[in-house]
Amino acid sequence: LHALQHRGQESAGIVTSHSDALHIHKGMGLVSTVFAKGEARELPGRIGIGHVRYSTAGSSNLVNAQPLMGRYIHGQVALAHNGTLVAAKRLAYNLGATGALFQTNADSELFLHLLAQEQASTEDEIAQMFAHAGPAFAVVLLFTDRLIAARDPFGFRPLVLGRLKDGYVVASETCAFDQIGATFIREIEPGEMVVCSAEGCHSHFFASPGQGHARCLLELIYFARPDSVVFGETPHIFRQRSGRLLAAEQPASADIVVAIPDSGMSAAMGYAEGMGLPLERGLIRNHYVGRSFIAPGQEARAAAVRMKHNVVRDVVKGKRVVLVDDSLIRGTTTNALGRELRNAGALEVHLRIACPPTRHPCVYGVDFPRREELMAHNYSLEEIRAHLDMDSLGYLSLDGMTGLFGDGAGSFCTACWSGD
Repeated sequence: LHALQHRGQESAGIVTSHSDALHIHKGMGLVSTVFAKGEARELPGRIGIGHVRYSTAGSSNLVNAQPLMGRYIHGQVALAHNGTLVAAKRLAYNLGATGALFQTNADSELFLHLLAQEQASTEDEIAQMFAHAGPAFAVVLLFTDRLIAARDPFGFRPLVLGRLKDGYVVASETCAFDQIGATFIREIEPGEMVVCSAEGCHSHFFASPGQGHARCLLELIYFARPDSVVFGETPHIFRQRSGRLLAAEQPASADIVVAIPDSGMSAAMGYAEGMGLPLERGLIRNHYVGRSFIAPGQEARAAAVRMKHNVVRDVVKGKRVVLVDDSLIRGTTTNALGRELRNAGALEVHLRIACPPTRHPCVYGVDFPRREELMAHNYSLEEIRAHLDMDSLGYLSLDGMTGLFGDGAGSFCTACWSGD
């Protein structure tokens, strides 16, 4: 969970299985806060699941913190979910009509109700439950005797399988395996359910592996840690490639390249290489402030940004600066940087974004569900440039970005840029 902290900062939790019973500890805040007194060592058992939350559906409070637990006709069960269920409203209405009582306002709870309603316990029954849920999800289910991991048929969110001594592990990213000395085996495939128990590990497909995939490109652009392997790509290398292409598509007359740290660093390295310009540390990030993009609510995001970056004056003074970031969603992080760089003596500030303009909301598990939040939906590129006080603004084209994957481009989701 420490290795995956970048994926969610609102709450953390662990559930383990021991002596035919599940045991839980969870709370609001970072992993280091929730488990500050060694609570994880007090959880008994040899099977467990954990979660760090970034709310994309349901409010940020303890009742929605995961893993979620319940009891149904076949015993106790716990789950952890990454993604957003597109059919959540319909599922909740149908379940409510049959008498379901909801304990949270998070879509993740719907899995527990589907499990109970269908009285699912066999692998075939649980597979059917996943098929009925619809996208988007990467889920782990914990029963008293087994762990089940599943990924929706489109593969929006990542999920990987690894080996740790005589056991198995699953996680959103391979960097979690590195942290505990586990060996990466492979991705869990879209539409696949993996079952791990005392007898070993085997898989079961609940949807055709040939169904069209739609892996989230924002995982490679922003979410995933640079040292992970996600969708067969190393994010750091992918971001460097996108930065080099950005330099070819959107060059700028400048003296230095400065990354918006930390997520913009890899793209800035590629851009600087492509332009033949020095990459300088003109902005220093306060690492004791979390990722502002995934903070819950605009007020919290703005507060995080104010504490997040500081300009190195002697680096930018008297220079024409190209500022590079991986993405521009709400503009919260970038909003004050143009002015701050000029106040520090920068002669010009040119902003380059290593992905296309984000004009459409995401319904698959990234927290910008409303068009009104999106800068590129509300304003023209010239209006964005003026609002951010930049001398020029350039984005990587959608064709350029998808072209980085060659024949595999069609297996990625581009809905937040293309609307498709």
